[in-house]
Amino acid sequence: MSEPIKKPNQITPGSYSPKKPEIANVMENAKQLNLKTLPEAFILPDKSTAIPPGIKHYGPAYAAFGNEFSHFLDYSGQGYGFIYEGDWCKDRGYTIADIMTGHAMEPACLFSPEGMDFLWKTAGFSSHHTFYANPEKDDYMSEPDMKEAIKYALCTLEQPVIIPQESRWWGSIVIGYKDNGNVLVIYYYSPYFMDMENNAQPKIEEITGWYNNKTSLFIAGKREKSLSLIDIYREGFRRIRDCLEVNIRGEKRRYYLEWEAFLRMNTTEMIAEVKRTGIVPGGTGGGIVNEEINNENAWKIICGFHESTWCDMAERRYYVMNFIRQAKEYFPELKEDLQALEDHFYYTNEIMGGHDVKGYGSEIGDPINPELFANSEVRARMADCVRRFSEADANGLEMMEKLTT
Repeated sequence: MSEPIKKPNQITPGSYSPKKPEIANVMENAKQLNLKTLPEAFILPDKSTAIPPGIKHYGPAYAAFGNEFSHFLDYSGQGYGFIYEGDWCKDRGYTIADIMTGHAMEPACLFSPEGMDFLWKTAGFSSHHTFYANPEKDDYMSEPDMKEAIKYALCTLEQPVIIPQESRWWGSIVIGYKDNGNVLVIYYYSPYFMDMENNAQPKIEEITGWYNNKTSLFIAGKREKSLSLIDIYREGFRRIRDCLEVNIRGEKRRYYLEWEAFLRMNTTEMIAEVKRTGIVPGGTGGGIVNEEINNENAWKIICGFHESTWCDMAERRYYVMNFIRQAKEYFPELKEDLQALEDHFYYTNEIMGGHDVKGYGSEIGDPINPELFANSEVRARMADCVRRFSEADANGLEMMEKLTT
């Protein structure tokens, strides 16, 4: 039990009630506000932290929401800073995003809008909102209005906006526009595995034809407050505890059980299960299949969904470990307890990643070997890994509860 971590919660988990930011009212009254007076072209000044010479690698970080959050804060001069290890640069904001959304603690490849709401609220942006180009969505925004909203956010709020790009699936932000919004200027870092020599320099590109039925626009609104890093870490410890509690003892427990049970089926049963439900238990992206499943493609689909599961899950627990590692300097009186937690989540990460021990992913190779995966003995060992992973999360929860309750 720890007094330094037991301070009252700053944020109320589960209070998912996003409000439309002022930008929504601005768009509804655009003519009165004469937004056409905004410049035809604008680039938001770069207030990001300069990366020291000699740094060659940025990351590892490829979850889009985390990069969008960290790029947004850093570019606008509101970031949490970097940690340098050798020639690696690691953004604290990405780790914080992975924890505060709950993503790093998920039992399977899941994600929820409630997690994003919690993240941005914790960072002090309570009026954030997403608008959509799809007219069937409640928060539909036409192309002319979306262009004006982008111009307003950049020029008046003096902040980037976020429009996810399929071609930049690892995350980018919009830092400017040209030709009254017909051209957008985006900012991002290449993933480390796509630019192994040096990905520590940001990329700036212009894009056109960006508005389509799948387009969404995220505007953060003004930042009302900013927690200190020590309070961010306190909140993060409680967030880890609360999310693991739901995963181990609550409604998400079933994802562990279904994942393990699926691997213990024979291949005929696995195919029948996926055809019946349209879901691949334990599969990347929640395992939801969006194509027709037949006897010819069923096994290919199952293998495809499981190919990167090990990497996804290993990286998630790596960021729990990384969050604890980063927090240690702020809680010197808890050095031994936090080191034990860090070691524990390294072990949890290893059950999936398997650098020091033979893990889940090493059983089937990278890329996946379908013939190995079809071997029932191989899958039985993978199922054992899932059980051990679940047990490790349960132990991690008990350790975290001792610190936070």
